[in-house]
Amino acid sequence: MLILTESDVSTILRTLTPQHATLFLTALTNALADFTKEKQQQENATSSPPPPQIHQPQRTFITTLPARDTVLVMPVSNTTTATTVKTITLPSAGPVKGSITVFAPDGELRGVINAAEVTAFRTALATMTVLTRWRHAPLRNLVVFGAGRQVEWHVRLALKLLPEGSIRRVSVFNRGEKRLREMEKGVLTELREAYPGVVFEAVAQEGAAQAYGESVKSRLGEADAVFCCTPSREPLFTKKDLLGEGRGAERPRFMSCIGSYKPEIQEIDTETLRAAARVWVDAKEECLVEAGELIRAGMKPEDMTEVGELFLQGADAKVEEEGLTLFKCVGFGLMDLVMGDKLLELAEQLGKGVKVEGF
Repeated sequence: MLILTESDVSTILRTLTPQHATLFLTALTNALADFTKEKQQQENATSSPPPPQIHQPQRTFITTLPARDTVLVMPVSNTTTATTVKTITLPSAGPVKGSITVFAPDGELRGVINAAEVTAFRTALATMTVLTRWRHAPLRNLVVFGAGRQVEWHVRLALKLLPEGSIRRVSVFNRGEKRLREMEKGVLTELREAYPGVVFEAVAQEGAAQAYGESVKSRLGEADAVFCCTPSREPLFTKKDLLGEGRGAERPRFMSCIGSYKPEIQEIDTETLRAAARVWVDAKEECLVEAGELIRAGMKPEDMTEVGELFLQGADAKVEEEGLTLFKCVGFGLMDLVMGDKLLELAEQLGKGVKVEGF
């Protein structure tokens, strides 16, 4: 049994080669395709449907006292390679905490992995499964909302997985100043050194609301891709901020929204959502229960497309839509299973982690 601490996971993921990053991307892409394929087989069966291989109950939400923090429990099994249980706590203040336990099909405990970094990594990687197939390349200008690990990993993976030299500017916006300055001092300083050809900027709303609003509108108007990575309860911007008016309003843009996991959380408004040429999601049922944007807009299953449908078309399938392409991701257990499996495999190759015999 292998234990991977937060430090172990952080070191492995932050030193991924482009080749290893692509292996993780391919593994997640295949898992999303398998998820959709099995649902289609169950729905289209003319007689008795085949026994499911993927078992994934909806996640359980628990509120703990006294701070009323949110605990999520996510069990999943693909019945052939692994069964995992992910337990994470989303504190009202402070970073995400939790673990992923990975079991072999015979019940042997293969590993325990700190989940904080994995959660941000796999969610950002889900965005990349779609963005790397978006046909409107190259992407020059990225706009990101938030100041946490999700922001960091969306930026890191975009720089690592998109064509080298294509990204020229990354603009990070956050309402609060403290966390943004911490990110600028750490992550953005590191990335400036690693990517000297890219301009990185960080703008906080706190203490400069008017200038913030003007900067958001300006950068959104020039953006090729927008990543929304916040648990905001009100829209981060308006449709007019994003698309403008008149000439150029329909030029291709990609946007991902990964922050909402409860009905009351909403990163974009209904008008912006409805402006999308197509809404891609990781999982329809889960999004319709958990994604505040989709719930408030009254979206139905037929109004969205699972990304697994795209991936089932093969490696050459592209996201073809003109105008605004939107990807909404709430995340689910199978994604953690695949990431956990790959992390343990790579950690063993690299000699990382702590081995425990005779557990």
